[in-house]
Amino acid sequence: MHALNITLLGDFSMTDQLGRPVSVPNRRIQAFIAYLALGIDSGCSVSEAMELMPGDRVHEIISDLRFALRNLPPEILIVEGDSVRFNPSLVKVDAEHFEAMGARNALSSAREAVDLYRGNLLEGFQSGFEPLDEWLADRRLHYWQLALWLHARLLGLLIKAGWWERAAEMASRLLSLDPSQEVVHRTLMRLQLEQGRPDAALRRYHECADILRREFNRLPGPETERVHLEIAAALERSPAPRAVARLATDRPVLVLVVEDDAVSSTLLEGFLHEAGYEVVTAADGSDALIEIGRHQFDLLILDVNLPTLGGLQLFELMMKKGYDTPAIFITGQPGVEPEMRSLEMGAADFLRKPLKNEVLLPRIRTILQRRDRSLTAGPRVTG
Repeated sequence: MHALNITLLGDFSMTDQLGRPVSVPNRRIQAFIAYLALGIDSGCSVSEAMELMPGDRVHEIISDLRFALRNLPPEILIVEGDSVRFNPSLVKVDAEHFEAMGARNALSSAREAVDLYRGNLLEGFQSGFEPLDEWLADRRLHYWQLALWLHARLLGLLIKAGWWERAAEMASRLLSLDPSQEVVHRTLMRLQLEQGRPDAALRRYHECADILRREFNRLPGPETERVHLEIAAALERSPAPRAVARLATDRPVLVLVVEDDAVSSTLLEGFLHEAGYEVVTAADGSDALIEIGRHQFDLLILDVNLPTLGGLQLFELMMKKGYDTPAIFITGQPGVEPEMRSLEMGAADFLRKPLKNEVLLPRIRTILQRRDRSLTAGPRVTG
């Protein structure tokens, strides 16, 4: 745990290891902290700081900063000759952690970086020193471009996996960073159509058209207009989201719930029964394998953490045996690793506990509707 946490993505803030705010008396010290924090891995120089903050006495700022940090370990700020820096073993900076995570190839690192990006670097901040503000603007652009790339990467993966809800959320986040991207507006329209929300897709089209007219004095392109026609056709049909409780073969939809917590299992079973699904429950992956041998399931709901054979391991075994039954993973475990592993393995969706029926049931409906469409394209491998 770090003695000091500095937040620069979005609004400026500093907290100690207990999460208590560390007061910074004025904007010039905030600006100096930002300068030091963004160079935490390489160090900074007093002479460069004097160039970025002309007319100010940098040594006085350092003294004021030491006073602001007086309740923290004295070695948190290291000044040696012309060198001044935060001690990286004691100070954590969200912007630098974001960049480090974004530079890694792991999908979980990309997700962690995206979650860290709560806003552009010191959005709207003005130090009062023109050279320093120009320097910050350059750093702001750097982090923004990395954030765009990471959001777009995750969006593509979520769409490929068919995680429509999460893909729509990621597209919205990408548009909040850059609302001028017509292709992302169009992607979000298609996602909303897939979710059975043509009204939301139409609102997105009008918002896209308004931005393009206002910012670029042009109309949406032909591809966007084609999606607009699809939206209009969907609205004419007025499709209400339907509960997929029966298959074309006129047998009930059968769901396997693999959950070792009795309360969660009972809750899930109740949600599903009330929606018209038939449910089989198992408390562990090994028991689930036996049930999979007995029944032809249409959907699996798998807890990630199980006593002997976890949900991810169970799903991997099923894939090796040629089963293609869609699976939703659930967990109360924190962190991004379980979600990203589920995505990489080809899960149909991922949800965190506590589960709510208003979230779970639409996700199930979307998955089964997508499965129904895919069945017409070819045979399905079943157990």
